[in-house]
Amino acid sequence: MKLKAPIYIETCIQQCENALAEISEMIKDLDDHTLNTQEAPGKWSILQCLKHLSMANQIYMVNFQKAYIKYPQQPDDEFRSHWKGDYFTKMISPKKNGEVKNNMKTFKSMDPSQALDARETIDEFFSIHKELIELMKKSKNYSLNRVKVPTALGPLVKLRLGDAFRFLLGHLDRHVLQLKRIKKAVA
Repeated sequence: MKLKAPIYIETCIQQCENALAEISEMIKDLDDHTLNTQEAPGKWSILQCLKHLSMANQIYMVNFQKAYIKYPQQPDDEFRSHWKGDYFTKMISPKKNGEVKNNMKTFKSMDPSQALDARETIDEFFSIHKELIELMKKSKNYSLNRVKVPTALGPLVKLRLGDAFRFLLGHLDRHVLQLKRIKKAVA
């Protein structure tokens, strides 16, 4: 995949903003009990899903901030995805038809507790994602191809900055589908 870098960044920002608007609309009339009700035994609630996304994105946001300090400001004209970015994004993202192909086990460190404070969890979720959007905007000053960002797997597995955005947005899309399914089951 090869795209003009500024257009790619704007597309990522718009995709994240659209997901946030969809989630906001989805949860706006739900009470605390419904938000904390698990889809089924051993499955997550809406709040657990939001908390998981916050926990995962927090790791990447720290890594983005470190990369912005480490690398010089040298924006690219184009973003070219790497095979590793394509692989990770395809693995995490839902298919075009909305089907989630790969069931994935969550890292223990990103598995949220069962009962969560609704207001605190929701506020944290939206705050972290707004900060993520700001970090995406900041990426306009950096190389989406040369800046490398460690993944949640640790410092040995790195993605290009542009691919890391694709991965996180695929992860977000995956969980938007999960949130819809949970709401249908509990509301």
